[in-house]
Amino acid sequence: MGKEIIPGGQSISIVILFIIGSSLFMGTSGESGNSSWIAIILAVLLAIPLMLIYARLHTLFPGKNLYDMLIIVFGGVIGRVFCCLYIWYTLHLGSLVLRNFGEFSKTVALTSTPMLAPMLIIGLLCIWVVNAGMEVVGRSAKFLLLFTLAVIIVVQLLSIPKYEYEHLKPVLDSGWGPVFADMAGTFTFPFAEIVVFLGVFTVLPRKGSAARVLVGGVIIAGVIIIGVSVRNLLVLGPEILSSLYFPSFVAVSRINIGDFLTRIEGSAAIVFVTSLFIKASLCLYVTCQGIARVFKLQSYRSVVLQMGLIMVYMSDFIYKDITQMQDFAYHIYKVYALPFEVFIPLLLWAMAEIMIRRAQNRRRPQHDS
Repeated sequence: MGKEIIPGGQSISIVILFIIGSSLFMGTSGESGNSSWIAIILAVLLAIPLMLIYARLHTLFPGKNLYDMLIIVFGGVIGRVFCCLYIWYTLHLGSLVLRNFGEFSKTVALTSTPMLAPMLIIGLLCIWVVNAGMEVVGRSAKFLLLFTLAVIIVVQLLSIPKYEYEHLKPVLDSGWGPVFADMAGTFTFPFAEIVVFLGVFTVLPRKGSAARVLVGGVIIAGVIIIGVSVRNLLVLGPEILSSLYFPSFVAVSRINIGDFLTRIEGSAAIVFVTSLFIKASLCLYVTCQGIARVFKLQSYRSVVLQMGLIMVYMSDFIYKDITQMQDFAYHIYKVYALPFEVFIPLLLWAMAEIMIRRAQNRRRPQHDS
């Protein structure tokens, strides 16, 4: 089988759907009330320099993924330790995403169905598409993104009659403290989670496409999340918004056009499933790539089924209930994820720059002589 390459358009589609995955329906960290949209803008601005650092790693190591870079820079032993940490992070993140869907199904859609059933269905779908290859994930993402954008635009337009603009006032009524707290939470979930995409750098075209894909994807996803968050705020108000587990679902359920067009929240929920499917698939793919690299397997496909079922099983017992899930997502996760999303990539980038400079300095005397 030839080497997989996915074009820039499909790569951006994966990045956008990955970022909006869980946050589209769960919302973002909401301590700042009616100023939460400011926190999201700041989080996007904070994420852009990090995306440029990720893209620089692609330039320094063309054709290499995250696991290859870690082993090249830190050596066989320490590099594999870091690889194992990222295998855990991607497996855990995939489980968290599946559990988000499981809690959504249990709370809103399929209240009498055991939570494991819908998570297993999505998990098996992820196993199938990852086994088919990254090109299939890319083509799926491009189609699903067009569908997602169409649904979001229609829902945004239908929500306009329900807007109450006084919900935006007063801006910054609690000061900048809650805004910065929300900025940190929104930065780690969902924007900086795109560190997972470093695990698929091998399928990107070599010619400096990573910066365009990552920065473009983050900006577009940021605009979508800001638009959805402002809509939820205008429709529900900050007091109701902060008390809901799935604010987008409740906001869309308020749409009522002349007692004729109602109950469209089920259609909007499809968007949640499609973006979540891409996010979970990418986590599974990168987990399997890491295991194949650490244990020197011929193909990642030999462990896709096993890791996919482990991911589904983990998602079933990872939280006690939806309250614990919400608490972890908005309070604990921003501390837990920071080493994986920021500290280790920054260390990798700094060490890689030093290593490349030393290699260039060694070559110069040889050319001079």
